[in-house]
Amino acid sequence: MKTARDLLPIAQGQQALSPEQKRFNQLLARIDKARAELQAWQDQALHFAQGHAARVRPLEAELLDCQAALIRRLDALLHERMARLGKSDRRRVREEICDLIAGLLDATADDALADEMKALFERHAGHDLDSENREAVAAMKEMLEAMSGLDLGDQDFDSEEELMQAAHRRMAEQNEQAEAARARRKPRRRSAAQSRREQEQQEATQSLREVFRKLAAAIHPDRADDDADRERRHALMQRANAAYQAQDLLALLALQLEIEQVDADHLARASAERLRAYTRLLNDQLREIESELEGRRLALCAEFDLDPLPLPRAGQLGALLERLLRERRADLAQARRDLEQLADAARARETLRRRWREVDRWDDEIPF
Repeated sequence: MKTARDLLPIAQGQQALSPEQKRFNQLLARIDKARAELQAWQDQALHFAQGHAARVRPLEAELLDCQAALIRRLDALLHERMARLGKSDRRRVREEICDLIAGLLDATADDALADEMKALFERHAGHDLDSENREAVAAMKEMLEAMSGLDLGDQDFDSEEELMQAAHRRMAEQNEQAEAARARRKPRRRSAAQSRREQEQQEATQSLREVFRKLAAAIHPDRADDDADRERRHALMQRANAAYQAQDLLALLALQLEIEQVDADHLARASAERLRAYTRLLNDQLREIESELEGRRLALCAEFDLDPLPLPRAGQLGALLERLLRERRADLAQARRDLEQLADAARARETLRRRWREVDRWDDEIPF
């Protein structure tokens, strides 16, 4: 089957390519590259998700069990006479228990474990974790209102996510109100640049419509000779409608070539004006592909709690998965060592104090 790549890019003949033809070809190359990156991302992201589920998630589940056991062990040390924990030691142990519980609750979906950990938190912190979270969210709300000028009202929010959703809704409402206010004001006289852009957009839309109409007239099912031809035309018409709705110029041109409505020299003979209209459509297609790719990359970072700065590329996902494996194995090994070292109550105090000294030294070295 012929495709748009049989038609494009515009080949150089006896005369050099015009600026419009060069620009058209450049956009085609960029669209090809962007589509290849999107396809590579779809393939590699699937492999990453499968590898994460098969290799990383079991380690995370085991790490969660070790962290829960470590919290229970720290809690038990507070009641063991052999641990010989002083007042400051006991305060530090309680702080560590609360910190570990806060991290564990973010990672677990086990309701029974969550209830157990929340009860431990309340016992050692003197207040429940939900109240602490609400206070933190309230402070974030106050800071957000001060920085953005938003008025989020008197509503209390239970989570950062709920707060940010409300902030986004409020921002959208303000934008709508501002847009409505601008619409009510007397319209300003359009600049020459605005008029030119509107004219160019109209020309691009008209060019796409002309390609579609010419194609639709040739493949419409009403022109079929028999049932088989009608079925073939119906399938072609569905593709044409989908391409037109998506403003996909390349798909429409591919269909034209497929039914031999145009030949390989069609674009080479196109006027400069027509090519400029085509390039505007191709620019839009390129931005849509790039936007979709960026959205997929951000979604993967959000799903697997990855650092989005910088956003990973498809070719980096394999190495990223291996790095996550190394990190989880190291975390698990450390958690096991901590449990082993704290098993002997008589040695637990020195083990904890040594670890706290390392943490304090690390905190002192951080320049902020």
